[in-house]
Amino acid sequence: MTTFEGKELEEWRDYRNSTNQKRDPKLEKATSLQYYFFSIGPGALGISTYIPLNEDQINIFKRFRNVFELAYRRFTDIEQADAQAREAQIEASLERVRSRTLAMQKSDELAETAAVVFKQLINLGIEPNRLYIGIINDDSGDIEAWATDEDGSKVSKEFTLNINANASVKKMYDGWVFKEKSVIIDMQGKELEAYLHYLHDVLQVPFKGGLSQNRRVQNIAYFSKGFIGIASPDPQPEETAILLERFAAVFNLTFTRFNDLQIAEKHAVQAELDLIKLQTEKNRAEEALTELRSTQAQLIQSEKMASLGELTAGIAHEIQNPLNFVNNFSEVNVELIDELNQEIGKGNFDEAALIAKDIKDNEEKIKHHGKRAEAIVKGMLQHSRSSSGVKEPVNINALADEYLRLAYHGLRAKDKSFNAKMETDFDKSIGEINIVPQEIGRVILNLITNAFYVVDEKMKSGIINYEPKVSVSTKKNGYNIEVRVKDNGNGIPQKVLDKIFQPFFTTKPTGQGTGLGLSLSYDIVKAHGGELKVETKEGEGSEFIIILAFN
Repeated sequence: MTTFEGKELEEWRDYRNSTNQKRDPKLEKATSLQYYFFSIGPGALGISTYIPLNEDQINIFKRFRNVFELAYRRFTDIEQADAQAREAQIEASLERVRSRTLAMQKSDELAETAAVVFKQLINLGIEPNRLYIGIINDDSGDIEAWATDEDGSKVSKEFTLNINANASVKKMYDGWVFKEKSVIIDMQGKELEAYLHYLHDVLQVPFKGGLSQNRRVQNIAYFSKGFIGIASPDPQPEETAILLERFAAVFNLTFTRFNDLQIAEKHAVQAELDLIKLQTEKNRAEEALTELRSTQAQLIQSEKMASLGELTAGIAHEIQNPLNFVNNFSEVNVELIDELNQEIGKGNFDEAALIAKDIKDNEEKIKHHGKRAEAIVKGMLQHSRSSSGVKEPVNINALADEYLRLAYHGLRAKDKSFNAKMETDFDKSIGEINIVPQEIGRVILNLITNAFYVVDEKMKSGIINYEPKVSVSTKKNGYNIEVRVKDNGNGIPQKVLDKIFQPFFTTKPTGQGTGLGLSLSYDIVKAHGGELKVETKEGEGSEFIIILAFN
């Protein structure tokens, strides 16, 4: 209880009069005033009286206080339930915006998201006549904008606002620059006229009835890269600004989705352009490859014919040997036949039998050397004609030996001063392997010819006590066979070792080498599923190794 008396009561009367409260005649005459307050949680229930209450009256008031406290609790429960229901309604609206955001498949669907936000604000009791979304380009000051129409339907067209074109747009931009949560722009008079002119006449934003407004209040809430705003003819309650800020917070997710889609669309356009360019380059590459293959085939044939020309003298020399044998034994047989006839005429049949045996032996020798000449000619023809590309069983030892002698005699025919020691070491356990004989023969011939060339060059350099030597060997190594061509020339300099299998690279003087021999040899061995390697030491020589699968 509180009692006002004397001066305190007088001051209380003056306070009531100064606040324009209704005058109470009893209060003007009273000498005292009592106030009784009884707590009801966060507040109190009170009465004032000019006569102090007795105990019974106080107890009655307390009972009223208890009943009123129940009423107050009911009031707060209902108020809390209303707030929870309102919050649930707001969250449901925000979730619909989130769902529409996640469903965006193209960046231009931001206009549809704006229409969804407009509809949700209507459902929450807010009545704008337009809603818009702005994405700010902080480099140029341009604002990409999407808007709803005045009935809430989307305007599919995108608009680009510029902060220097209109003062109201600049205000929207400045709020974002200064990191405001929200701003209110109340447009009237000339400002509104200029804004509507900019939207309608410059940007061609459609209006149905908005141009006749005398007042346009813009409520704008910001997110990280832009803002959402609503326009209405009258000011909105404070709750609207708070709601708009919550929708703006959701738009951080919307912008992320929007930005990702824009990047993806740019990448898709670029990928399509890249694909067109790639297809064009592919077509050019295929044309170039076709031309290259044709050129390569011509070069291979040219290289082959060049090596054939070098071999011609060697082949003639090789053929001459068996032909000499054939001629000599043929002449001997003619003489022996005459002797045979004489002995038969004398009746010396035993002597005639011995002569007949000699004739037969000579015939076997003629046959052997005839086959030898036939094999040389066959090898020459195989080397000169185009390869069938079909593998067949070949005696690799015989093939290597054949080309060693052909290469040697070919060089001897060109240069009578040339001489070199030849060594062979063939693994007889190899037998026949499946290869294309013309192609592998060409590789072996090329390696041997190169070996003879390098030892001859070293010999001509005037090194004392130097003996040119080229060796050819074969060896079975597990599931592979190795053909080795070794020379004791000057070796290959380390600085060019990585280039020797490149097309057109040669260490020979101009006019003496095409630079295709090793390159083509490398390709042929690779095509056989094999490997061509080199081991070298400067000043001591080189060894080329052909590795082929046994079968």
